[in-house]
Amino acid sequence: MPGFVRLENDRLSLRVSPRGGAVVDGSTRDGRPFLRPFGDGSFDVLRSACFPLVPVGNRVESNGFEHGGRHYRFVPNTAEPYYIHGDGWLASWAVDEASAAHVTLVFEQARPEKSPHVYRAVQTMALDGATVRLELKVTNRCRETLPFGIGFHPHFPRTGGTRLMASAEGWWTEREGFLPGVRTPIPDSADFSTLRKLPRRRLNNCFEGWNGRARIAWPETRLAADMTADPIFSRYMLYAPEDDTGFFCLEPMSHAPNALAISGADALHLLAPGETLSGAFSITVSDCEEFQ
Repeated sequence: MPGFVRLENDRLSLRVSPRGGAVVDGSTRDGRPFLRPFGDGSFDVLRSACFPLVPVGNRVESNGFEHGGRHYRFVPNTAEPYYIHGDGWLASWAVDEASAAHVTLVFEQARPEKSPHVYRAVQTMALDGATVRLELKVTNRCRETLPFGIGFHPHFPRTGGTRLMASAEGWWTEREGFLPGVRTPIPDSADFSTLRKLPRRRLNNCFEGWNGRARIAWPETRLAADMTADPIFSRYMLYAPEDDTGFFCLEPMSHAPNALAISGADALHLLAPGETLSGAFSITVSDCEEFQ
């Protein structure tokens, strides 16, 4: 596919698209996917393997927030009624540096149409042996202090035997509009403190009190992936739809979904002009022989 940047070494292969700053797909050199395969057809960020969340992640109810005595507005950026996932995933990023093992993408939001944020985002993707590392930085270019949040939206293959371990302390229920409801203890059916299969129902929930570590195992391909995220990502979104059981998402996030509406601007990171927020996570792929 034209316009993609390919990263590869003797263990892993990754394709990156400047459109959306997205990872297109990722696999081992012998062809086993550890990120959702893209398939055929023209490129669509929503069918990619991972895209960045900047300057805010997930939905913003009522498309606005209060800060410093002012009201700030968002404009819905998709067919949904709420502004979702920020601007970066819908933007064209410039390739700043590229080699066989890494690529750096840059996005300058100088004339925002959908949000009040003016910023510079830098995303770096790098391979090191069996590990892929993604880092995202955002610098406030506004003339005022504003709330910022970052995250990643990776899609993983889901097979009948896929197992997940990602321990957390609590979760948010889901209410109408795909929005978080209330924070409660995690029910037994969604307790991933040990390696277990995903339940046979829809999941679209934020898990809080995460230690930044997760493990995914695919018995069908004898493959496992270990995720490690920076402390800024103290929560993750877990999305597993009922109508497409071929993938699921485990999204490291710096803030809870809809935090601007629920808790206000202080629930994100307030950046003064020129200040930067950054975070990274990595995926290490290995052969897995733990299944009987």
